[in-house]
Amino acid sequence: MIRGGDILASAQIAMGRGRDDLLTPAVAPLLAQSGIGIRELCGIVCGEGPGSFTSLRIAAAFAKGLAFGLNVPLFGVPSLALVSGSDDRPLASGLYCVSTDALRDECYAQWIGVTSDHTIAIAGSVVRVLTRELERFAEGRELVRVDASVDTHPRATMLPWLRDWRVNGAVNLDAWEPAYGRLAEAQVKWEATHGRALG
Repeated sequence: MIRGGDILASAQIAMGRGRDDLLTPAVAPLLAQSGIGIRELCGIVCGEGPGSFTSLRIAAAFAKGLAFGLNVPLFGVPSLALVSGSDDRPLASGLYCVSTDALRDECYAQWIGVTSDHTIAIAGSVVRVLTRELERFAEGRELVRVDASVDTHPRATMLPWLRDWRVNGAVNLDAWEPAYGRLAEAQVKWEATHGRALG
């Protein structure tokens, strides 16, 4: 969430099976902790994926609802870039391969560069690779895996370090969807059954 150009620290909420209902109740304490009212927000930022279809859809719908209700812009940012650090500081300078589970024995992976002044830059598109091929894809560079069990997940605290996140401007609330990385399993089954694309 953004107030007057300042990015507010965000509660880190691990979305997933049985935890999606923690998102809405986390907003009031976050605002109280920041000492502001919801009407003071001037923008919303949402991770745009890739990741869990259900979690991304819930987060995006929530962010779009807030942006629409408050009449403020919504910015989508690459989720994997927000993994490039911890404790409010990016990783040491270098080129990293950040990955997260894509299910079906696959991973999403993206090259992320961190400069000597700690600026985080996207250094390649998100790709889907076989899990067994991930080490080879990383080409011997440091591999950062998204794993909530070891507290490695996208962090809003990395946003101030992310280069050019406002360059593309706010998203179109009517049309914006997260970058899921793949179709939902239900859609894949529907399309296979009906022999045509859904929608």
